[in-house]
Amino acid sequence: SRHAAALLHAAARAVSGGPVYVSDPPGGHDPALLRRLVLPDGRVLRARLPGRPTRDTLFADVTRDGVSPLKVWNRNGYGGVVAAFNVQGAAWNPAVRCYYIYDYAPAPV
Repeated sequence: SRHAAALLHAAARAVSGGPVYVSDPPGGHDPALLRRLVLPDGRVLRARLPGRPTRDTLFADVTRDGVSPLKVWNRNGYGGVVAAFNVQGAAWNPAVRCYYIYDYAPAPV
């Protein structure tokens, strides 16, 4: 997708252990982004397990503390992978039962 968060979502799917799929309407996908998710021969290095948070972020508030990235680790057939995401600035709002963006430009973490 050409959405502002497309790269974050693609990386999260790649490390999640779930399926990596395209849900954009025909012509709405970003071929350059999709090429980053596969090997040159078209194979996908799919993670074998469900993605899990690293120990140091397990009890951190990765959406509001201003210092912690969300780090997720997994394994594939050749080694391991760790992905780090800056998700500061958006958190679940129980009052309205949806994610609320309270900082559109969070500082780097």
